[in-house]
Amino acid sequence: MNFKWWPIRRTVQVAVIALIASPLFGFGIFRGNLAAGELFGINLADPLAFLQATMASHVFVASFLGAVLIITTIYFVSGGRSFCSWICPVYVLTEMGDKLRHRLGSGERSFTLNGTRWSFAATLVVSMLAGIPIFEILSPIGITSRAIMFKAWQPLLLVFAILVSEVCVARRVWCRSLCPAGGFYSLLGMFSPLRIGFTQHLCTHCGECSKVCPVEEVLAPSLEDNNLQVTSGDCTRCGDCIDICPTKALSVNIWYK
Repeated sequence: MNFKWWPIRRTVQVAVIALIASPLFGFGIFRGNLAAGELFGINLADPLAFLQATMASHVFVASFLGAVLIITTIYFVSGGRSFCSWICPVYVLTEMGDKLRHRLGSGERSFTLNGTRWSFAATLVVSMLAGIPIFEILSPIGITSRAIMFKAWQPLLLVFAILVSEVCVARRVWCRSLCPAGGFYSLLGMFSPLRIGFTQHLCTHCGECSKVCPVEEVLAPSLEDNNLQVTSGDCTRCGDCIDICPTKALSVNIWYK
């Protein structure tokens, strides 16, 4: 029996959505949202939200530092953009949009991965100049979380617009090229100890891994130059490439030089 990552990842995604919605059903396990919340009495804070708030207020709130470090450490160890593929509820929608796009044969265009980092930098600059954490107001991640918590469905029109653009304009355009959170976590992922490993002699160059990877550019150094690990911070650690590989040339391993 071959081990698969996708059932575990899908279970985690559903569990996160259920956790956000749990207060609606009277459970006190989790309070708040993905920007700032409390799980089993432990305060958690998203590092991007913390950076925005710090830039906007020009005040470093040391009392939030512990909550930020908990989350930062988790995503540093697990690979930075693991937040995107394992936790973010918007990613679930974009996965659905990608499947629909594939069936319709539309939106085959792809934009550069560097866009998320420019978006991250712009978010911090605008937050500083405007004096408000701008992405926390407009974030589809926050909008989706609030919609689940408070049944506020009208703001989901923005999320719907993203879904339409993903189907009709370009594949995974939000996650690949526009999301500031993805840009932040990609920088963190560059230094993460958890990597996707590549075993050269097992690879048949069938191309199946590139077809399922949402950021297939990250696989190129291994497939074309035989690099033994995927080192790009844009790798989401979703595990789809590992699951699809017929010869098991890809695996999870630890960073080494």
